[in-house]
Amino acid sequence: MSALTFDGTAAASNEAAQRGKADTLRVAALAMLSIRFIQGFVYWGGGSRRFIYAPAKLDPNAANWMANKFQSAMPGALLGTDHIIAFLLHHFYLLYASLILFSAVELFTGLCLMAGFLTRVAALVSIGLSVALMLMFGWQGATCIDEWTMAAGNLAIGATLMLGGSGAFSLDSALLARKPALAERGWFRWISGALPVPMRSGNYQKFALAIFAATVIFNVATYNYYRGSVVTPFSRRPGQPQRASSQSNRWRRAAERRRAIPCVSRWRYTGSAFERNDGGAEIP
Repeated sequence: MSALTFDGTAAASNEAAQRGKADTLRVAALAMLSIRFIQGFVYWGGGSRRFIYAPAKLDPNAANWMANKFQSAMPGALLGTDHIIAFLLHHFYLLYASLILFSAVELFTGLCLMAGFLTRVAALVSIGLSVALMLMFGWQGATCIDEWTMAAGNLAIGATLMLGGSGAFSLDSALLARKPALAERGWFRWISGALPVPMRSGNYQKFALAIFAATVIFNVATYNYYRGSVVTPFSRRPGQPQRASSQSNRWRRAAERRRAIPCVSRWRYTGSAFERNDGGAEIP
């Protein structure tokens, strides 16, 4: 029986075709390893900073309490997320529980992705986190809308991992090797990443293209809203810093920019000079 392998050459037997398919999957599995691990490290880093390395971020009495960043996001948050933030800021116990839950989800999602455990579930959660972060913080960033860039990249990576699975060197694959019968379980294929999802080739292609379209539309639409530069000229939206008039002095222009983007501000303007928020020296 003749078949075609992944490089387009005729296979002498079904066994050769299967080897070719296995080689293709192995190449894809190794190619996914870097993005899976780094995606996981990004989210693990966000959670671990709050729980382990900088617990003051979860301390309501600390200057760098995480809720301050949520408050700074309100002027440009989209699709009603500003109202959600405002509600939480007025209900402390819900706010604190939300911050703990958000941080814990980031931490465990990151660990699962780095280890390749329940990879498709973790990737789906990372997609949800990316969408939420995009809607709340995507407008922030003085020059390059840094938060949009981070969320857009993480969303695309999450979609790729959800479709492709865990790849090589993963706990999903180790679990499958230990219990081969799991290969026959549809739920295992859906939640892990050791094997392709249980879909026919045509249906999988439609599913993948739908995910691709949703990712592109969401990322491009939010970029166009925040900055234009897609089919319209470059622009700044409400909540973004505006260009100061030529009559303003340089300190007032800097102060206005800082107030418009509080997430990057480490200084406060006193009327005659800048002082550091952390108690450091003034700018002369």
